[in-house]
Amino acid sequence: MARLVAADASPLIALAASGALGLLHALFDTVTITRLVKDEVTGRGERPGTSEIEAAMRAGWLRVAPAPPGTWRFAELDAGEASTIALAAEHEGALVLMDDALGRAQAAALGLEVLDVAGLLLAAKRTALIDAVRPILARLTRRGFTMPEEARRELLRDAGESTNA
Repeated sequence: MARLVAADASPLIALAASGALGLLHALFDTVTITRLVKDEVTGRGERPGTSEIEAAMRAGWLRVAPAPPGTWRFAELDAGEASTIALAAEHEGALVLMDDALGRAQAAALGLEVLDVAGLLLAAKRTALIDAVRPILARLTRRGFTMPEEARRELLRDAGESTNA
């Protein structure tokens, strides 16, 4: 059985808005979101990346699942994050795609593997899906994605790219 890859809204929105949503398909074949995450990424009008996310759902590689009953266990998180972790917790060996630090910590505490956008970009570079992280990182920044400067430098260093602006 294929490994479940459960995504929260933030990585989807960031990658779609920067034109890099296809990296998820290339890295994981299929990605699953809960209905709560779907509502978050498509239910707020025409934000950047919405049409790309909707196209991925129509293509079938971005799948929508009901929010599991265990979602309530994570009351300190928003509904999308909580439902993503609850979904992943139901599947042994699942991977969680999430940027929120508290959500990542909650998922890791359950023994789940977690990747944020930086980790996704690094994986794409290491598997030769992209030649460089820097151009995508620049597009993310222009779209409002924030990353602490030290984390940005660490990502570029890990990707073997210059850390100079």
